[in-house]
Amino acid sequence: MSIESFIRAIPKVDLHVQLEGAIQKDLILLIAEQNDIASTYKKLKLYQAWVDLLKKPDFKKLDDIARETSVWVRHPEDIARVIYDLGVSYSKQNIKYAEISVIPALYTDMDLGFTEVIHALNDGADRLQRAWQVKLNWLLAIPRDRPRKSDDIARWATSVTAQKGNVVGLTLVGKEDLQPIAQFKKAFNTVEKKGLARITHVLSHPHSDSFQEVVDTVNPSRLTDAWGLLDDPEAVDYVVENEIPVLLTPTREVRLGRISSVAEYPLPQLLDRGVKVVLGSGMPALYETSLNDEYVAAVEQAGVTLDEIQKIARNGFEAALVSDDEKQTMLNDFEQSCAALREEHLAEETE
Repeated sequence: MSIESFIRAIPKVDLHVQLEGAIQKDLILLIAEQNDIASTYKKLKLYQAWVDLLKKPDFKKLDDIARETSVWVRHPEDIARVIYDLGVSYSKQNIKYAEISVIPALYTDMDLGFTEVIHALNDGADRLQRAWQVKLNWLLAIPRDRPRKSDDIARWATSVTAQKGNVVGLTLVGKEDLQPIAQFKKAFNTVEKKGLARITHVLSHPHSDSFQEVVDTVNPSRLTDAWGLLDDPEAVDYVVENEIPVLLTPTREVRLGRISSVAEYPLPQLLDRGVKVVLGSGMPALYETSLNDEYVAAVEQAGVTLDEIQKIARNGFEAALVSDDEKQTMLNDFEQSCAALREEHLAEETE
């Protein structure tokens, strides 16, 4: 038994995962073959080029790869299948709950109705929960490069179908330099009035919006990939004072070439400043990581302590968008499991 085995064994949640980068590559390729996706391209070599990019990603084109290949999953039964498969991988990592970001416009562009998409997502989630006791909720995502679609997605998020279909928030995805965040103000105002969570990335790109612009536009419930917070002391103070969870995937920055290893990621500094850090997997299939891998790398490379790791995991449960009763049950189970697992996995380490 070891520190790594303890980390992999503790209960966790994944609050920062984008479906369009989380589908296992082998499963996408299998579904593409079954759906004869190659025949939908004018030239076979164009399809093969995307297959090659999926197998061996150019990390500068991750968003393009995710969007192109995820729509090979184009039937409701395919959507349910990839959700179930993702959830099974969660079960193996002791992830008890996840909030998955989905770009509904990708699927409605293929003539699926929004109701069909929600039903397909929940079909996979229902089967998953019955078989593996992993619970999933959904965040509807606005692509940063499609501001004209934002009002439609906000309207879907606040619809009766969404509320009955476990949609718990609205999130903005894509490169921060594509469109000014102010273009999405109306959409975020719409969901805020209905009490839904508002989530966006911030300070993760050299040409990002200012922190104040993000606050004024989104009034965020959470922030993602905000590893640039430390360059803005006022932003750090705001996040700490308002107890806004900050969801991070250090491997993302390695894959994008911004740092050479997780050792350079400022996790300890963010924790020292009192930021409510939560680790997420982001696009695990394309980043070639997992939530467990992010936790292990935080300790082995970034120098995060075991107590801090346990705090990070607890932050995730505290930030989960579930009922108070559900949250308290998960927190109680988490604390009891951690106490038992420390004894099982770490007794020799502390002797």
